[in-house]
Amino acid sequence: MTSFDDMTTDDLRAACEEMRAEISRREAEVEARATVVAAVEEYAALRGVSVLAAWRALVPEGVQVPDEPEPEPIPDAPEYKQPTGAHDAYRVGDRVTFQGRVYEAVINAVVWSPLAYPQAWKEVR
Repeated sequence: MTSFDDMTTDDLRAACEEMRAEISRREAEVEARATVVAAVEEYAALRGVSVLAAWRALVPEGVQVPDEPEPEPIPDAPEYKQPTGAHDAYRVGDRVTFQGRVYEAVINAVVWSPLAYPQAWKEVR
């Protein structure tokens, strides 16, 4: 740490001003980051995608975004599979994992994904 004994009063005032400016800059950066994160999370919720997928959709070209981690399997909610007809349509209470979230069918004969027909599903996890 710097010894204040060797600094003039003007040097001390200048150092204080620099510190106040740096504190303000850091606080503004924290606030800006929080605003951006909240906006991306809202975008993800509105689009029905993961936050990472939202970042990918919104970042400028050439910016690297990490790969989406593999979601952990949920025993009572297998990955959503597009039904081919009435014989394999989802029924009330059936659970699926779709885009990293777990949904439960609230009507019978659901052949649409939670994204395509959200009224047929409720998010449970």
